[in-house]
Amino acid sequence: MLELYYLKEADSVCSNRAVITLIEKGIADWTPRYIHLLDEDHFDKEYLAINPKAVVPTLVHDGNPIRESSIICDYIDELKPEPALKPAGLLQRTYMREWIKESDEVAFPGVAALNFVTRFRSTIDIGKLESRWKKQPDLEKTLRQKSVIEYGMDSEWVLRGLVGWDRIFAKMETALSDSRPWIMGEQFTLVESCYAPLIKVLDMIKWLDVWFEFRPHVSRWWQALGSRPSVLGLDEYEGHTADPTSDHARAGLALVDEARDRLAAYNMSRA
Repeated sequence: MLELYYLKEADSVCSNRAVITLIEKGIADWTPRYIHLLDEDHFDKEYLAINPKAVVPTLVHDGNPIRESSIICDYIDELKPEPALKPAGLLQRTYMREWIKESDEVAFPGVAALNFVTRFRSTIDIGKLESRWKKQPDLEKTLRQKSVIEYGMDSEWVLRGLVGWDRIFAKMETALSDSRPWIMGEQFTLVESCYAPLIKVLDMIKWLDVWFEFRPHVSRWWQALGSRPSVLGLDEYEGHTADPTSDHARAGLALVDEARDRLAAYNMSRA
């Protein structure tokens, strides 16, 4: 039996990694277990028993929990041989894992800060956040959220997000410059399923042009990736990219010029 404890929300990037990977693998026989953050379901003792870090998602296979979204995606790929979402060669699989490691260490905290400074900072009740911070086991996550709430666009976490994604998209532009369709070449891999939900949030807050303006290869790649049914399916969730009146879009558009200016100033200081 395959169960997925997850958030059914357009900006829940970790949950959506698992959902996209299940769809890309053609695995439909799984049971959804919805978690509601605002109800603090992830702090319930039953959930903490399978995920002591109180993070979402958790995949449970025959009673055994698998945690951390990129590890969950890798596990899902191993459940059936086709279609393979990892390259056949050892060296190429190693390079793929480099991309995914960077998505975990740089891309994810970057998106978390940029999503927080736009949509969450403008809409979420501070009392609910303070209640969550008291229960949250991840100190780094708490410090990041507190910094963004207090300093807004001046938070160092916002700058880290802007610069981190600038570096990632520059690396992608180089990799895609030989006209390959996907990051690893001809094969759609876990790189795409792990990055797609992250970039989807940047699209939701209408900031992609901050990085895409002079990167045609990345733009082409994202157009193809964003058009896949697995990724388009996220637009069924509330606050999706196709809704220009969503909280994400309104909050992001109000700050996009400031984001562009801050990244430009940083890059100029490094020239």
